[in-house]
Amino acid sequence: MFRRHLRSVLAAAGIALLSAAATAPVASRDAHAAMGLDGDPKVAFLYIAPVGDGGWTFMHDQSRKALEAELGSEVAFTENIPEVTERVRQVIDRYVKRGYNVIVGTAYGYSDAFAEAAKEYPEVVFLNAAGYTSAPNLTSYYGRSYEGMYLAGMAAGAVSKTGKLGFVAAYPLGLVNWNINAFALGAQKMNPDAEVIVSFTNTWYDPVKEEAAAQALIEQGVDVIAQHQDTPGPQIAAERAGIHSVGYNADMSSSAPNAHLVASVFDWGKFVLPAVKRAQDGSFEGGFAFEGMDTGVVGISDFTSDAVPEAAKKEIMATAEKIANGDFYVFSGPIAKQDGTIVVPDGEGYPMDKLFGMDFLVKGTVGSLE
Repeated sequence: MFRRHLRSVLAAAGIALLSAAATAPVASRDAHAAMGLDGDPKVAFLYIAPVGDGGWTFMHDQSRKALEAELGSEVAFTENIPEVTERVRQVIDRYVKRGYNVIVGTAYGYSDAFAEAAKEYPEVVFLNAAGYTSAPNLTSYYGRSYEGMYLAGMAAGAVSKTGKLGFVAAYPLGLVNWNINAFALGAQKMNPDAEVIVSFTNTWYDPVKEEAAAQALIEQGVDVIAQHQDTPGPQIAAERAGIHSVGYNADMSSSAPNAHLVASVFDWGKFVLPAVKRAQDGSFEGGFAFEGMDTGVVGISDFTSDAVPEAAKKEIMATAEKIANGDFYVFSGPIAKQDGTIVVPDGEGYPMDKLFGMDFLVKGTVGSLE
């Protein structure tokens, strides 16, 4: 019963990428009439950070390169664009005036600028990762990152000797909180007594601050570091301290060859390439897309350390298959909040239309959302 329900939700939900204050779902990806490009696609990407950040922007740039190979033509990009609407509009306007007809953004804070531009340029197709706005020619998209993070948490729980894990997090927003919670639940699957200490940096991209936050957790005695941050800063701190780590966005083992166990990763090309093809053939529909392991947008990297026991690896990969097939939902009950209050009863699942408003940390975590 739950399997059928989960699949129907994922097929039809179109879960909105919501603003911090919003919790209600809005239109799905098929909410608008189909449209297409007038001519061949000419694509440009807008990046919030440098392409060499080793994480979030790096993985979006991999999708740009894949699209470039698919189209057989150059795909432009501009990096280090801050989440300031006026600045984002300047870059969009410049690209449109140069004839670009597909603009891809990569930041939550670009949402308003993309909505404005979509209205002004109805003949241009817009895509924005982690955005919360939509239009007939604008799709905001994101991945069910909690799926990969649960698996990474299983690896961390299997390896930890102390049962004390650290998590360096960006902001206390729903899409960050669900990663913390999924990681903790995964770790507790392998070690029911596992504890996850959380530190918020209040930045998406700050290598120095991220590394410092990880170091502070290490000084509290954690022996595995995980993260929802854009750079390998926490991995570097773990490597220096001689403990283990779990990457995010990309395989980060090059920054921490001895520490890195596995990473929760995105493959944005699995969404962007089909979206551009739909724009080409006239079947593009604006709205929202929320995709996971079933489409390949979310996954885990190869295991990069022998520290993860073979039995644990087999269990992790079996769980990955169940997630991809719709046989297992990470936020299945019973789940309790930090204070022990049951938030998801046994036999139920946390409502998917509330995920972006997730405002609690699960039992076994240490840290505050305040």
